[in-house]
Amino acid sequence: MKKTTCLLILMCATFFIELSAQDIQRIYLNFETSTGFQRQLLLGFTPDNAATDGYDYGYDGGTFNNFADDFGWIIEGNSYVIQGVGEFNTNKYYPLGMFLTNSGDITVSLAELNNFEEDIDVYLYDVELDSYALLNASNFTQNLQADNYIDRFYITFSTTAHLDINSNLLSVEDNEIYPVNIWYSKSNNELHLSGNFNNTNALLSLYSLEGKKIIKEKMSTEEHTLNTSEISNGIYIVKIDSDTFSYSTKVCITN
Repeated sequence: MKKTTCLLILMCATFFIELSAQDIQRIYLNFETSTGFQRQLLLGFTPDNAATDGYDYGYDGGTFNNFADDFGWIIEGNSYVIQGVGEFNTNKYYPLGMFLTNSGDITVSLAELNNFEEDIDVYLYDVELDSYALLNASNFTQNLQADNYIDRFYITFSTTAHLDINSNLLSVEDNEIYPVNIWYSKSNNELHLSGNFNNTNALLSLYSLEGKKIIKEKMSTEEHTLNTSEISNGIYIVKIDSDTFSYSTKVCITN
């Protein structure tokens, strides 16, 4: 199978313009899907905390191409291929987004560590399985169904990061007490929801990460479709409420 390759090209005049190249500590990650698509990500640490964990102009590089399967750093609700942050700290962790139209095996690997005096441990933490994969030792491979995976995978540098990650996730999302399936169709610009919504007076709400209500509508069937063509790209909170249950999760919309 011929592989479609999307390799990260670093241009110092565009990214990390505040620091000389030798000052930045870098972690390069490679991502590959079952269809052969490849994406490389860069995480750069600025020794004087010139950048932050949020979006920083000149340090963070966005994902400009719209691929069926993709991978990126999640910064303030958007996906990036380059992320600049502050000084390296083993207690830090950085969220990843996987956006899959095709089901199958995905692989995440550590391509390179650059400018570290000593090698550091780089882990991929899976929230759903509550497991760590040491990428220095072996690649992470897992079979995933077509879906948007937000708040599931993180890059960490210790095996205690889950304590903070899971605590933060629980503060954002309600406990799930009702079976709901959600799937985003990038090709049709539609969000599909399925569940036993009959006779439950279920209401669907879509919020931005800042808490602004974008959409609110009634769900009256077991299959509900929300057109997203007029919604800006980004990460949103989907919330379903009825007389008998409450459910919320995050979705990434990339029209």
